[in-house]
Amino acid sequence: MKKLFLLLLISGLMLAGFTAQAQGQSESSPLDWEISVRPKQTAEEIERKRWLTVFTNDIGVFSFDQKSMTVDEEDDNLVHVLVKTTFVDAKVIEKLNQRYKSKLDSYDKVSYSEMQMIFQVKQKMYAVASTRVISEQGNVLEDTAQTVKFLPVPVKTFADSMYYIVKAYKRDN
Repeated sequence: MKKLFLLLLISGLMLAGFTAQAQGQSESSPLDWEISVRPKQTAEEIERKRWLTVFTNDIGVFSFDQKSMTVDEEDDNLVHVLVKTTFVDAKVIEKLNQRYKSKLDSYDKVSYSEMQMIFQVKQKMYAVASTRVISEQGNVLEDTAQTVKFLPVPVKTFADSMYYIVKAYKRDN
């Protein structure tokens, strides 16, 4: 009788251990592991790497989203790209803060703008399809779609720098 009781007790303990192990496996699969000496990147670090800086001047830092660059499906002469201007000039920021003051909280201010640009590679022309202005807190202050009107790319500007990047992208794809 003692042996039977001992056998049932050991079996019960082993069964409890197996169910605990099975529950632990459902929470983390052995295939979900990583080896890295670097800590995982934060969302902010990933967002910073998304943008490649192209041009800087007194107004701001101009960059583009590397993954957003695409050749138009209907017209292979057109290349679309999302660009960003991070404002650094205090006068420009103050002017924009005054413009959007009704949409800004007392502790918030204008930070950057994003534009969807389209380039006609063969004609060396560009257009702005849409513009978004975003505050430091991430609030969208303005989101406008514009009528696409192509203009010649001005020399020694951000549009000029982007044109050569877009042209190289088009050539390589």
